[in-house]
Amino acid sequence: MDGVRRADGDAGAPQTLRQRKKAQTRQALVNEALQSFTRHGADAVTLDDLCLQVGVSKRTFFRYFTSKEDVAMTPLQDMWREFLRRLESEPQPRDTDTAALSVLHNTLVASIRQCANRDANWTRLVRLALGLDAAHPSFAAHNLRFCDEAVQAALNAVAPILDISVTDDPRPRLLLDLFLVASRSAQRAWILRTDDEASAESLILLVDRAVAALPASLELKAPQS
Repeated sequence: MDGVRRADGDAGAPQTLRQRKKAQTRQALVNEALQSFTRHGADAVTLDDLCLQVGVSKRTFFRYFTSKEDVAMTPLQDMWREFLRRLESEPQPRDTDTAALSVLHNTLVASIRQCANRDANWTRLVRLALGLDAAHPSFAAHNLRFCDEAVQAALNAVAPILDISVTDDPRPRLLLDLFLVASRSAQRAWILRTDDEASAESLILLVDRAVAALPASLELKAPQS
């Protein structure tokens, strides 16, 4: 869970000069990694190359990231970290008429907007990350592993919302897994858009559509022969 939990402190709290410098170094590594991996190929760019371009040591790199896959998937991972932060720290509705799927959906939408508002380049970077995820099995595997860890963390966050046992009842895990599949489906459709069409709001519309289709997808029936 360390990879899911690791963050640069409270995003809403004032940062010290040291924290700002750390955040700038982290972002510079992400920017350079995604551009270099996309332009030259992930296999052709070594960590030494990356660190040289940013002007840091490998020791510094490993203070922030565990691997090339980790640094490249950071824009996506930051979105899910924000999602978890909101699930855990913000009051959630407790009335029985509010579906848990709606809570997850609204939290993801708010997280996408927060990431885009925090960094004007986030949509461009997350599209590069999704491109690497689609093209390289190692990046896709890292992303899926991170998402699986995020689902495990989210289970603890949704437990008080659902007021049921997340260990004895399979429904919360199934709900989160299906929600993750819906979000990835939206992302796959989003990277097919042109750069001019690929805004945070266009991603949110695709998430809306994918989540709305979940209940009906479970009712699909095979045609009778």
